[in-house]
Amino acid sequence: MKVIRIVSTLVLALLISSCGNLRIKAYQAYLPGSEVKNVALTGFYMAPPKLPEVPATDAKAFNEKVFTLSKKINERLQSNSDRYYQTLAQGLEMQLGVNVIYGEEMESRARYDRLKQKEEREGLKIAKQPNFPNLILAEGSLHLFEVENGDLEAYINDNPRMRAELRGASKGLESEVVAFAYARPVIDRVTTFGEKANLRLLVDVYLYDDRGELVGHTYGETKPVTIDGKAISDYDQVFNLYAGLKAEMLTALTLVEEEEEEDE
Repeated sequence: MKVIRIVSTLVLALLISSCGNLRIKAYQAYLPGSEVKNVALTGFYMAPPKLPEVPATDAKAFNEKVFTLSKKINERLQSNSDRYYQTLAQGLEMQLGVNVIYGEEMESRARYDRLKQKEEREGLKIAKQPNFPNLILAEGSLHLFEVENGDLEAYINDNPRMRAELRGASKGLESEVVAFAYARPVIDRVTTFGEKANLRLLVDVYLYDDRGELVGHTYGETKPVTIDGKAISDYDQVFNLYAGLKAEMLTALTLVEEEEEEDE
């Protein structure tokens, strides 16, 4: 008898010639049942860069270069979140074999306007961050959550209202599953005098069923790229690694193992 075992906690260390080292984890693998016809991809969030803090003097020197480019970096964060949102929807549709509701199709749902009216975008603002004042949401997204100070990660981990909000979105968007994604660039490993540092892009994709229960979670991060931080092209080269990262994340999300067992 053939038994298919879902790999619920899967860690993949992958060497990919086109993208370099990618770190991929499927914290919870997802295998859609026959009853799942629609997945509503409600949004793609992009956080500002996580800046280095140590060594303090070196980090401060590098961060000054980041702040000088903050206007261009913010523009890239918005344009890339828009692009990532579109391509993630297409990738989920292909990988899961279901209809993915997003953008204009999401707006056409009968209860979309009611959900839209509940949006509270004030929480996307990040206090005391003049260079990076907002958690950015892709164009066409629907913001479901009452986050505080732009901290989506804390909301996902701790807020008890999340399940109710996801149940409401599932019903309102006529979908069996609700999904969203969260990305953030990370700068670390600063060298002496802030001359160089490493830059990576981290991405999480979450899927919840119509009861508000987590049914899929995949995580990925790009290879670390050493940059001097003086040109926006340094950031572009990392943002452009997303396509390969997304493909591996979605593969991990639905990966299963097959085992052969003898009938007793």
